[in-house]
Amino acid sequence: MRYALVLVLLSLPAAAEERHVFHGTWGTQAQCVGEPIKPGGSVKAAPYVIGPEWLRHGQTWCRLDWFPIEPREGGLFSGAHAHCGEDAVRSYLLGMNLARGELTLRWNLFTSAGPLSRCPAR
Repeated sequence: MRYALVLVLLSLPAAAEERHVFHGTWGTQAQCVGEPIKPGGSVKAAPYVIGPEWLRHGQTWCRLDWFPIEPREGGLFSGAHAHCGEDAVRSYLLGMNLARGELTLRWNLFTSAGPLSRCPAR
């Protein structure tokens, strides 16, 4: 019974209708233009690219299993189970807070990225 309720809650159609607001390329100014991480270095800062089923950050890909969207003061909140990696998959409960045009990604209690702005199209 519990599992059936969880499956119903995770598959609410309302979540898919508004989820597109999180899709796109997000980053700091340095990430959006691909500046080197260290001056003179060859590794460039990478933005986060979020799509309907995937999140990419540089060479790291995460498959997303989305949660419903909640209205919050000044914006929207959603989350996803993020299954990242290839050979050794790591799973995260990824929180996404979009407020006043800025996105913050919370990977766990101690790690977050943001605020991130939408990168201009190249």
